[in-house]
Order: sequence, then C-alpha cells, then structure tokens
Amino acid sequence: MLFAVLAFATCGGYSGQIMVKVECFDKTQNNISISFNYPFRLQEVHFSALLCEGPRKETLFLEGDYASSAQFFVTVSVLAFLYSLLATIVYFFYQNKYREKNRGPVVDFLVTLVFSSLWLVSSISWAKTLSGVKTVTDVHQILLLLSACRAQENLCEVLQEPIWTNLNMSVAFGFLNFFLWAGNIWFAYKETGLHKSIKRYPSRTPSEKRGSFRQYSQTSFDQSGAGFGQRLYNQGSFDLSSGGFSLPQTNLGQAILYQQVGSPTSRGPLIFVNEM
Repeated sequence: MLFAVLAFATCGGYSGQIMVKVECFDKTQNNISISFNYPFRLQEVHFSALLCEGPRKETLFLEGDYASSAQFFVTVSVLAFLYSLLATIVYFFYQNKYREKNRGPVVDFLVTLVFSSLWLVSSISWAKTLSGVKTVTDVHQILLLLSACRAQENLCEVLQEPIWTNLNMSVAFGFLNFFLWAGNIWFAYKETGLHKSIKRYPSRTPSEKRGSFRQYSQTSFDQSGAGFGQRLYNQGSFDLSSGGFSLPQTNLGQAILYQQVGSPTSRGPLIFVNEM
C-alpha cells in the first residue's frame, strides 16, 4: 500500500522546469522559462524566444504526447492503493464474511494476479515513456530549437535543468510493487485452500496401477486356494435306538463323532466334523 502511494506521488505530482539565458551579439538578453508537468503532453508546452534580430520573437513548441503511459501508471497506483485499503478493512473487521464459502480468498487471489500483471506492464511502459520525456526535454535539444542559439555570435546559457530524481524513483517503486504483488500470489493461493483439495486426490501413475493390479490378482488367487484347506461338514444320520450319530465311511478323512453331553433323555442337535 505504501509503495503504491509513493509511485503515485512521485509521478503524478511531478513538475519540471528549464531556464535558458540568451544573450544576443548586441548585448540584448532574454531569459526563457519552460515548464512541463504530469501528464506530460509536451506538444502543448510552448515558449517565446528572442530572435536577436531586433524585437522580434518566435514561439516554439515541444514535441510528443506521453500522457497515456503516465496516466496508466498513475491509475494502476491509485487502484492498487484503494484495493489494498479495502482488503485490509475487510480482512480485519469482516473476517467471517471474508471466509464465507471461500469466496473472499478466491477473489483476493484473482485480483492479486491481475494487479501483478498491471504493475509489470505499466512499469515497463512508464520507464520507456520517461526515457522519451528526458530526450525531448534535454537542454541540448532545447538549445537546438532556439534560432538565436544556432547563431555563433550569440551566447546561450542553461540556468536550470529538470530534476529527474522523483520520476526515476517512480519507476523503481513501480517495479518494486510488481515484485511485492507477484510474491503475494503464493500466499493468496494458500488462503484459497485449493492446494489441499489437490493433495487429497493424488493421481496414480500407470506403474502404480499395474502393481496394484498384480497384488490384487495374487491376493485373489491365494484366497481362492485357501478354500481347499477348509474343513468339510457333512450331515449324518441319526440312530434313534442308540441315541448316537453316525456317518458312512468316506474318503475325505477320518470322521469324528460328537455326542451331546447331558441327560440321557435329552435329544438335541449333534455336530459332526469331518477333518481333512
């Protein structure tokens, strides 16, 4: 938030001035003042200069319109500041609304992506524009525009040059804001919780799927083979006269006879187990 304000202040509040002293061969002097400021529509900046041919003067204009890039950079700065202020208020005072249905973190993540791109594009554009502004307002270019300064018998002296410190700082703050917003993308993404849902359902490679199929096949075979070792149970016939339980001879194994333990008068179900 602070760097967005600094980027806006250093660019939007800039005002430059150039002062040139012209001394004609007849000792006539003329001080020329050229002022320009944001949004740098330099084609509208004009000034009057002495021709050193009597009292005649000429009106000159600078060249170039750099308003679009400068205004775009300042607009991004203002919007980033307002969004940062709004997000801070919502995050601290409306935390429940922010977390409701995860809409707040998702919106914050998307807006962070957008502002990161805007800061990068606007900073590059403004840096290139600033280079053009410096070229047009260079004092040597100004002297070449003056007819009196092109004559060798006249003397021209630069009294004041524009100071570019604030505009250079605005470019630096622009790229610094880009790095800050780009670095915040990961933290905004973690707030959405999307990375947790991705880890919850990991994808399986084809080799893992083949290994799982082999393991399942082997387990199924072992389970089916284990059925051959199970005990076989056959139903026998009751001998009511002896009160016992008998089974004909079979080749499945030795028959084991179980009689009910209890009183002779009780007749309940008997269990016969044939072990392999």
